[in-house]
Amino acid sequence: MKKGVFDKFPQLREIPSGKFPNHVLIIPDGNGRWAKKINSIPIIGHRQGFKVLKEILGNLQELPIDTVTIWGFASDNWKRSAKEVEELMNLFEQGLKDIIPDLIKNKSRFIHLGRKDRIPFALKKAIENAERTTRNNQGKILCLAIDFGGEDQELRIMNEIRNLSKNIAITSDLVKKLRDGQGEILPADLIIRTSGENRTSDIGWLGTNSEFYSISKLLPDAKMEDFAKALIDYSKRERRFGGRSAK
Repeated sequence: MKKGVFDKFPQLREIPSGKFPNHVLIIPDGNGRWAKKINSIPIIGHRQGFKVLKEILGNLQELPIDTVTIWGFASDNWKRSAKEVEELMNLFEQGLKDIIPDLIKNKSRFIHLGRKDRIPFALKKAIENAERTTRNNQGKILCLAIDFGGEDQELRIMNEIRNLSKNIAITSDLVKKLRDGQGEILPADLIIRTSGENRTSDIGWLGTNSEFYSISKLLPDAKMEDFAKALIDYSKRERRFGGRSAK
Protein backbone atom coordinates (compact mmCIF):
# COMPACT_ATOMS: atom_id res chain seq x y z
CA MET A 1 0.00 0.00 0.00
CA LYS A 2 1.35 3.41 -0.98
CA LYS A 3 2.26 5.60 1.96
CA GLY A 4 0.59 8.98 2.28
CA VAL A 5 2.51 12.17 2.93
CA PHE A 6 1.62 12.13 6.66
CA ASP A 7 2.95 8.58 6.93
CA LYS A 8 6.19 9.51 5.16
CA PHE A 9 6.59 12.73 7.16
CA PRO A 10 4.81 12.23 10.50
CA GLN A 11 6.15 15.56 11.78
CA LEU A 12 3.62 17.23 9.49
CA ARG A 13 0.84 15.76 11.68
CA GLU A 14 1.95 18.10 14.44
CA ILE A 15 1.04 21.17 12.38
CA PRO A 16 -2.51 22.38 13.19
CA SER A 17 -4.57 22.68 9.98
CA GLY A 18 -4.87 26.42 10.54
CA LYS A 19 -1.10 26.75 10.52
CA PHE A 20 -0.66 25.48 6.98
CA PRO A 21 -0.35 28.18 4.32
CA ASN A 22 -3.41 28.58 2.11
CA HIS A 23 -1.27 29.45 -0.91
CA VAL A 24 2.26 28.16 -1.54
CA LEU A 25 4.27 29.65 -4.40
CA ILE A 26 7.32 27.72 -5.57
CA ILE A 27 10.19 29.38 -7.44
CA PRO A 28 11.92 26.33 -8.97
CA ASP A 29 15.49 27.55 -9.35
CA GLY A 30 18.76 25.83 -10.18
CA ASN A 31 17.99 23.53 -13.11
CA GLY A 32 20.61 25.07 -15.37
CA ARG A 33 23.30 25.03 -12.69
CA TRP A 34 22.50 21.39 -11.92
CA ALA A 35 22.89 20.48 -15.60
CA LYS A 36 26.19 22.35 -15.75
CA LYS A 37 27.36 20.52 -12.63
CA ILE A 38 26.97 17.17 -14.42
CA ASN A 39 28.41 18.56 -17.66
CA SER A 40 25.09 18.43 -19.49
CA ILE A 41 22.78 20.81 -21.36
CA PRO A 42 20.11 22.97 -19.62
CA ILE A 43 17.10 20.95 -20.79
CA ILE A 44 18.38 17.89 -18.90
CA GLY A 45 18.26 19.93 -15.71
CA HIS A 46 14.78 21.21 -16.56
CA ARG A 47 13.51 17.67 -17.15
CA GLN A 48 14.91 16.47 -13.86
CA GLY A 49 13.47 19.50 -12.12
CA PHE A 50 10.06 18.73 -13.62
CA LYS A 51 10.18 15.20 -12.17
CA VAL A 52 10.92 16.65 -8.74
CA LEU A 53 8.06 19.16 -9.00
CA LYS A 54 5.60 16.48 -10.09
CA GLU A 55 6.44 14.45 -6.98
CA ILE A 56 6.22 17.51 -4.73
CA LEU A 57 2.83 18.49 -6.16
CA GLY A 58 1.51 14.99 -5.51
CA ASN A 59 2.50 15.27 -1.86
CA LEU A 60 1.19 18.81 -1.41
CA GLN A 61 -2.16 17.65 -2.84
CA GLU A 62 -2.68 15.61 0.34
CA LEU A 63 -2.09 18.56 2.65
CA PRO A 64 -4.58 21.30 3.72
CA ILE A 65 -3.16 23.77 1.19
CA ASP A 66 -5.74 25.35 -1.12
CA THR A 67 -3.51 26.79 -3.86
CA VAL A 68 -0.07 25.93 -5.21
CA THR A 69 1.63 28.14 -7.80
CA ILE A 70 4.68 27.12 -9.82
CA TRP A 71 6.54 30.07 -11.35
CA GLY A 72 7.81 28.23 -14.37
CA PHE A 73 8.90 31.02 -16.71
CA ALA A 74 9.41 34.68 -15.82
CA SER A 75 8.99 37.50 -18.31
CA ASP A 76 12.75 38.07 -17.98
CA ASN A 77 13.46 34.48 -19.06
CA TRP A 78 12.98 35.39 -22.71
CA LYS A 79 16.61 36.57 -22.49
CA ARG A 80 17.73 32.94 -22.43
CA SER A 81 18.93 31.25 -25.62
CA ALA A 82 16.26 30.54 -28.23
CA LYS A 83 17.00 26.82 -28.03
CA GLU A 84 16.57 26.64 -24.25
CA VAL A 85 13.33 28.64 -24.43
CA GLU A 86 11.96 26.36 -27.16
CA GLU A 87 12.81 23.23 -25.16
CA LEU A 88 11.26 24.72 -22.02
CA MET A 89 8.03 25.57 -23.83
CA ASN A 90 7.84 22.02 -25.20
CA LEU A 91 8.38 20.68 -21.68
CA PHE A 92 5.57 22.86 -20.31
CA GLU A 93 3.25 21.68 -23.08
CA GLN A 94 3.93 17.99 -22.45
CA GLY A 95 3.86 18.46 -18.68
CA LEU A 96 0.42 20.06 -18.86
CA LYS A 97 -0.93 17.19 -20.90
CA ASP A 98 0.53 14.73 -18.38
CA ILE A 99 -1.06 16.31 -15.29
CA ILE A 100 -4.59 16.85 -16.65
CA PRO A 101 -5.74 13.33 -15.61
CA ASP A 102 -4.52 14.00 -12.05
CA LEU A 103 -6.28 17.38 -11.97
CA ILE A 104 -9.53 15.74 -13.07
CA LYS A 105 -9.12 12.86 -10.61
CA ASN A 106 -8.52 15.24 -7.70
CA LYS A 107 -11.23 17.68 -8.88
CA SER A 108 -8.54 20.37 -8.96
CA ARG A 109 -8.65 23.51 -11.04
CA PHE A 110 -5.87 24.80 -13.28
CA ILE A 111 -5.23 28.52 -13.75
CA HIS A 112 -2.53 30.13 -15.88
CA LEU A 113 -0.87 33.31 -14.65
CA GLY A 114 0.95 35.43 -17.21
CA ARG A 115 0.71 36.34 -20.88
CA LYS A 116 -0.64 34.06 -23.59
CA ASP A 117 0.25 36.24 -26.56
CA ARG A 118 4.00 35.55 -26.62
CA ILE A 119 4.13 31.81 -25.97
CA PRO A 120 4.01 29.17 -28.74
CA PHE A 121 0.59 28.37 -30.20
CA ALA A 122 0.70 24.71 -29.12
CA LEU A 123 1.44 25.64 -25.49
CA LYS A 124 -1.28 28.30 -25.56
CA LYS A 125 -3.78 25.66 -26.70
CA ALA A 126 -2.61 23.22 -24.02
CA ILE A 127 -3.08 25.91 -21.35
CA GLU A 128 -6.53 26.83 -22.62
CA ASN A 129 -7.53 23.16 -22.72
CA ALA A 130 -6.38 22.61 -19.12
CA GLU A 131 -8.27 25.71 -17.96
CA ARG A 132 -11.40 24.74 -19.87
CA THR A 133 -11.33 21.08 -18.78
CA THR A 134 -10.99 21.91 -15.08
CA ARG A 135 -13.02 25.15 -14.98
CA ASN A 136 -15.91 23.72 -12.96
CA ASN A 137 -13.79 21.75 -10.49
CA GLN A 138 -14.32 22.86 -6.91
CA GLY A 139 -11.20 21.37 -5.34
CA LYS A 140 -7.74 22.80 -4.94
CA ILE A 141 -6.10 25.14 -7.43
CA LEU A 142 -2.86 24.64 -9.32
CA CYS A 143 -1.45 27.77 -10.94
CA LEU A 144 1.32 27.74 -13.49
CA ALA A 145 2.97 31.11 -14.07
CA ILE A 146 4.40 31.22 -17.60
CA ASP A 147 5.60 34.50 -19.08
CA PHE A 148 4.72 36.19 -15.79
CA GLY A 149 6.39 39.17 -14.16
CA GLY A 150 5.20 41.73 -11.66
CA GLU A 151 6.21 44.75 -13.72
CA ASP A 152 4.72 43.31 -16.89
CA GLN A 153 1.49 42.60 -15.01
CA GLU A 154 1.30 46.22 -13.85
CA LEU A 155 1.79 47.51 -17.39
CA ARG A 156 -0.91 45.20 -18.73
CA ILE A 157 -3.35 46.33 -16.05
CA MET A 158 -2.67 50.00 -16.77
CA ASN A 159 -3.24 49.45 -20.48
CA GLU A 160 -6.53 47.67 -19.78
CA ILE A 161 -7.68 50.49 -17.50
CA ARG A 162 -6.80 53.02 -20.21
CA ASN A 163 -9.11 51.17 -22.60
CA LEU A 164 -12.02 51.26 -20.16
CA SER A 165 -14.56 54.05 -19.92
CA LYS A 166 -13.12 57.32 -18.65
CA ASN A 167 -15.94 57.49 -16.11
CA ILE A 168 -15.12 54.18 -14.44
CA ALA A 169 -13.81 54.34 -10.88
CA ILE A 170 -10.39 52.77 -10.40
CA THR A 171 -10.77 50.73 -7.22
CA SER A 172 -8.83 47.98 -5.50
CA ASP A 173 -11.51 45.48 -6.54
CA LEU A 174 -11.19 46.52 -10.19
CA VAL A 175 -7.41 46.08 -10.13
CA LYS A 176 -7.78 42.63 -8.55
CA LYS A 177 -10.22 41.56 -11.28
CA LEU A 178 -7.81 42.73 -13.97
CA ARG A 179 -4.97 40.66 -12.55
CA ASP A 180 -4.19 37.24 -13.95
CA GLY A 181 -6.67 34.86 -12.35
CA GLN A 182 -9.38 37.55 -12.34
CA GLY A 183 -9.09 38.12 -8.60
CA GLU A 184 -9.47 34.48 -7.60
CA ILE A 185 -5.80 34.07 -6.72
CA LEU A 186 -4.62 35.84 -3.59
CA PRO A 187 -0.97 36.61 -2.80
CA ALA A 188 1.06 33.65 -1.57
CA ASP A 189 1.27 33.00 2.15
CA LEU A 190 4.57 31.18 1.68
CA ILE A 191 7.13 31.51 -1.12
CA ILE A 192 9.63 28.64 -1.37
CA ARG A 193 12.69 29.05 -3.56
CA THR A 194 15.20 26.34 -4.33
CA SER A 195 18.93 26.88 -5.07
CA GLY A 196 19.69 28.72 -1.82
CA GLU A 197 19.07 32.20 -3.19
CA ASN A 198 17.18 34.62 -0.94
CA ARG A 199 15.29 36.68 -3.48
CA THR A 200 11.74 36.76 -4.77
CA SER A 201 12.68 38.15 -8.21
CA ASP A 202 9.95 40.11 -10.06
CA ILE A 203 7.06 38.30 -8.37
CA GLY A 204 4.95 41.45 -8.00
CA TRP A 205 1.61 41.31 -6.21
CA LEU A 206 1.88 37.55 -5.70
CA GLY A 207 4.47 38.25 -3.01
CA THR A 208 2.50 40.82 -1.00
CA ASN A 209 3.11 40.16 2.73
CA SER A 210 4.40 36.66 1.89
CA GLU A 211 6.68 34.64 4.12
CA PHE A 212 9.86 33.42 2.39
CA TYR A 213 11.81 30.18 2.76
CA SER A 214 14.97 29.24 0.88
CA ILE A 215 15.93 25.61 0.21
CA SER A 216 19.69 25.39 -0.17
CA LYS A 217 19.54 22.65 -2.82
CA LEU A 218 19.21 23.07 -6.57
CA LEU A 219 15.72 21.98 -7.67
CA PRO A 220 16.76 18.62 -9.20
CA ASP A 221 18.41 17.69 -5.88
CA ALA A 222 15.46 18.79 -3.72
CA LYS A 223 13.19 16.30 -1.93
CA MET A 224 9.77 16.46 -0.31
CA GLU A 225 11.61 16.43 3.02
CA ASP A 226 13.00 19.88 2.17
CA PHE A 227 9.51 21.22 1.44
CA ALA A 228 8.16 19.61 4.62
CA LYS A 229 10.79 21.53 6.60
CA ALA A 230 9.62 24.72 4.91
CA LEU A 231 6.03 24.06 5.99
CA ILE A 232 7.09 23.26 9.55
CA ASP A 233 9.15 26.46 9.69
CA TYR A 234 6.19 28.47 8.37
CA SER A 235 3.85 26.98 11.00
CA LYS A 236 6.06 28.37 13.77
CA ARG A 237 6.10 31.93 12.46
CA GLU A 238 3.92 34.74 13.73
CA ARG A 239 2.75 36.58 10.65
CA ARG A 240 2.34 40.32 11.00
CA PHE A 241 0.52 42.69 8.68
CA GLY A 242 1.19 46.38 9.26
CA GLY A 243 2.31 45.60 12.78
CA ARG A 244 -0.71 43.42 13.55
CA SER A 245 -0.43 39.67 13.99
CA ALA A 246 -2.48 37.35 11.80
CA LYS A 247 -5.22 35.56 13.69
